[in-house]
Amino acid sequence: MNVSVKGALAGAALLAGTMTTAQAQATPATASINAQAVVQTALTASTVRGLDFGATFGGIARTVLPTDVTSGEVTLTGGANAEVAVTFTSLPATLTGPGTPIPLAYGAGAAAHNAAGTRAGATTFDPSVGGTTRLNAATGLLSVYLGGTVTPAANQTAGTYTGTVNLSAAYTGN
Repeated sequence: MNVSVKGALAGAALLAGTMTTAQAQATPATASINAQAVVQTALTASTVRGLDFGATFGGIARTVLPTDVTSGEVTLTGGANAEVAVTFTSLPATLTGPGTPIPLAYGAGAAAHNAAGTRAGATTFDPSVGGTTRLNAATGLLSVYLGGTVTPAANQTAGTYTGTVNLSAAYTGN
């Protein structure tokens, strides 16, 4: 056989082999990716009790701790173990009534939260700053408590004085 014929046959064989490889590579590689989303239970808040300073007397400050039975209490319910941010959106500086408003103050530890639903063992936080915590891992519950201090004037007019505290809670996404 002629050398040029042998070279042409070898080139044709090489070209045929290349086309088969090229045709195989032209077939796209495919894969599937599963997508999912976990929708959490809606977060709800319900007032259990208001912050109650009880009977006070003019000129005598009265403090209620967040662990006292007369502290304000809100229960949050949502997705188990979900992280939530708790914010007091309104903390009145006074209670109003029939006389001069009574000053109302909150200390750095005037609020507390506990996923166990008890005041005992609750973690305190500053209500003016708010806090981030997790709902109960099994039940999705969280109790939030609020205390404070009222300081009626020595000549405070007798009567009932009130104010409204507003709490907001939202999932953080963590």
